[in-house]
Amino acid sequence: MMAYSYFSNNDFFQSIEDSFNNHFIENNLNVTLSINYFSMLNSTQNRQDLFSSIDYLLQRKSKKYDLYIFDSFFLKELYPHFIDLKEYLDNEYVDYYNNETIKYNYIYNGKWVGLPLFIKFMVLYSNDFYLNKYNKEIPKTWDQLIETAQYIMEQERIENKKSHLYGYNGLFSDIKEGTISSINSISQFIYSCRDDKNSTVYPYIKSKITKNAFNKIKEIKEKVSMDELFKLSEHQTDTLLNEKNILLFAAFWNSELPNDNGLYNETLLPGLEEGISGSTLLGYNIGISKYIDDDKRNASIEVLKYFIDKEFQKEIIIKKFHKHSAIMDLYKEEEVCSILDCEIVNNLQFPIRPMEVNNYNEFEYQHKYLEHFYEFLYGNKNVDTVVNDIEDITKFYYMDLDKDNIFGIVVFSVINIFVIIVFASFIFSLFPQFKQYYAMFDLPMWINYIGASMFIIYSVLTRFGEPTRFKCHIFILMLLTGYTMLYVPSLSFVIVHYPKWNNKYMEWIKNNEKKFLYISYVIEALFMLLSAINPSFEPVRVYVESSKNYYQCEIDRKNIFGFILLIIEIIFHVALFITIIIFMILEWPIKPLRPFTKSLLNFLTLDGVAFFSLFLLQMISRDNYYIESLCPFTVLLVFIMKHIYLYIISVWFEISTKKKAKEEEMVNDLLKFNNGEGSTNITVNINDKSKIESAIQTNTDTVLSEATRKVSVSAYA
Repeated sequence: MMAYSYFSNNDFFQSIEDSFNNHFIENNLNVTLSINYFSMLNSTQNRQDLFSSIDYLLQRKSKKYDLYIFDSFFLKELYPHFIDLKEYLDNEYVDYYNNETIKYNYIYNGKWVGLPLFIKFMVLYSNDFYLNKYNKEIPKTWDQLIETAQYIMEQERIENKKSHLYGYNGLFSDIKEGTISSINSISQFIYSCRDDKNSTVYPYIKSKITKNAFNKIKEIKEKVSMDELFKLSEHQTDTLLNEKNILLFAAFWNSELPNDNGLYNETLLPGLEEGISGSTLLGYNIGISKYIDDDKRNASIEVLKYFIDKEFQKEIIIKKFHKHSAIMDLYKEEEVCSILDCEIVNNLQFPIRPMEVNNYNEFEYQHKYLEHFYEFLYGNKNVDTVVNDIEDITKFYYMDLDKDNIFGIVVFSVINIFVIIVFASFIFSLFPQFKQYYAMFDLPMWINYIGASMFIIYSVLTRFGEPTRFKCHIFILMLLTGYTMLYVPSLSFVIVHYPKWNNKYMEWIKNNEKKFLYISYVIEALFMLLSAINPSFEPVRVYVESSKNYYQCEIDRKNIFGFILLIIEIIFHVALFITIIIFMILEWPIKPLRPFTKSLLNFLTLDGVAFFSLFLLQMISRDNYYIESLCPFTVLLVFIMKHIYLYIISVWFEISTKKKAKEEEMVNDLLKFNNGEGSTNITVNINDKSKIESAIQTNTDTVLSEATRKVSVSAYA
C-alpha cells in the first residue's frame, strides 16, 4: 500500500499495519500488509508531487502497489484507475458509508472510488488565554471575530507596544504547496456567507454571496491581520499554533496539531450570519488498483474491509488516535462523544465543491483560480473583475439573450433591424406612390426574396445558445440556401434569354421556369433534412489564455457520411454559381442584357469576397471570442448593403431624379409663358436659382397657376 499524509503520521500508519498483520496471523489468513508511507518529514514530495507520482504509476498500469491512500481532493483525476468498490463490498459496508452529506468525497460519477481511512475538516481555533483574559466569547460570525480581535489586539498593544498578536491567519498561502489549503479556505468561506443555513447549493462564482465573501476576507486581513500572516503555509501555521502570543483565531484542520498543547479551543467556523457556517471536508481514501491480478485484488479487498469496518474505525481511528471516522452513525454513541466533540461533527456544514473544471486538472484550475483571487486579496483588482476572470477559466462563451449577455442582445437587435429593413422595402412597394419603382417585383418574387433574406439574416441565430452539431452544420447551409434562392431565379432568367442554346435541357428550363425553381428548393430542403440526421460539423472548445473561452465549429472528418454530405453540398452550390458566371460571360455580347449582366456580376463578386472573408476570419480568429461570433456578419453586412442600395438608395435616387425633372419642366413652362407663345423656348436647369427667382418675381399668381396646371396635366398624360 502506498500512503501519504501532509503531517507526520508515522506512528499511525505503523500501528494500523501492525494491527492488520497481527489480526490476520491470529486468524491464520495468508495476507500480509506493507505500507510505504510518505509525509513532509520523510519525503521531499508535496501533495501535488505525490499525486503526480500516483498518477504516473496508474497511467502506466503499474502493479507495484495494490492499494493507494490518496487525498479525496484528487478523486476526479484518479477515479478511472480504481475498481468500483460497491461491486465487491457487502451491503453492510456500503450502508456504513452511504451518507449523503459526505459521500461526494469518495463517490464520483456513481463509482465508489475509495473509502476513507479517516476524514478531516476545518474548524476555528480560538485562543482560550486571551478570550478568558478579556472575558470574550468565541465568535459565531465573521463580524464578531473582527470586533473581538480588534478589541483584544488594541488592548494588548496598550499593554505592550511591541505586541505581535494578530487576529486571524487566513490560510491563503501563495506558495505551490499551499494551493489545496487555500482553495479549501476560499471554498468554505464562500459557503459560510450564504443566506440560508438549509441551502446546500454552492454559490455561483459571480453571485452576490461570493462577492460578499471575497470582500469580507479582505476586510479581515486588513483589519486584524496582514499579508504575511495570510500567506503562511499549513506547516508554518501549525508552528504558530504552538505559540501562545501570536494568533487569536485560526482556520485549520481539526486534530492535526502534533502536540495537544491545550492553548486553543476547536469550534465551528463562523459565518456571515449566526448559525451559518462552512467547513471543508477531505478524506484519506483507500482505493484498489484495477490493474492488479485477481488474487491480489481479492486480498486487497480483505485489507480494505478490515480498515473500514465499524469496529476498527471506533477502536483504532477514534479511541486510539482521536481521528474522525466517515461512519457518521458513530457520533451518536456516548463513548465516542466522550472522546471527540460530536456536537461539532453533527453540525458541520460541508460545501459540495463543484468538480467540473473542464480541460484542466485540479491543480491547473486551482493555480489559475488563486492567481486571480490573489490579485484581489493582495493586489488592487476590484471584486467584479476578479470573479469575471475566475469564471472565464472554465466558462465557455456563446451568444444568448440573457440579460447579462449585452453582446448577444446587441447582435440579436442588429439582425432584427436588418429584417425590418427588408420588410419595410416590401411594405413601401405596396403604396401607390412607390409602386412604380418596384414594378419589376411581383408578389411571388417578393415572397422568394423575403424567404431568402430570412435564411441569410437568421443564419446568425444558429450561433445563439450552446452549440450543437446540427447548429454548426445548419449555419453554413442556411447561408447557401438563402443565396441559392436569390440567384436561381437569375440563372433561369439568363438561360431563358440566351438565344444560342437549344438543347433539350435548356428548352425544358425555358418552358418550366417555376418547376426549375421548385426543384432547387427541394434539393436544399433535402440537404437540411440530411444534415439534421447526420451533421458533418462538431462544436470544439477553444481555450484562450487570459481571455474568453468559446466554441468553434469544425468539420468532423471521422463522420464519413456527414463529410461526404458536406462535400456534395459544397459541389452543388459551387457548380450553381459557376454556371451563373458562365452564362453571364456568354451573354455579355448581348447589349440589351448587359446592364443586368454587369449588375449580377458585381453582386456575385461582392458575395464571393464576403464568403472569402468569412473563411479567412474563421482561420485567424482562434484566440478571440468576439471575432469568432461576428464572423457571420461579413456575409450579412454585404447582403444588407446590397439590399439598401437596390431597394432604398436606388429607389430614392430615381424618385429624386424624376422630381427634379418635373421641377425643371415646370420652370421651363413658366419661362415660356412669360416670354410669349411665339418666343424662342428657354430651358432652365433648376439649379440656376437666379433665373428661377427672376421668373417667379415677374409673373403673377395666375401665370404660376397656369404653368403648374400644364405640368400636372403633362405628368398624368
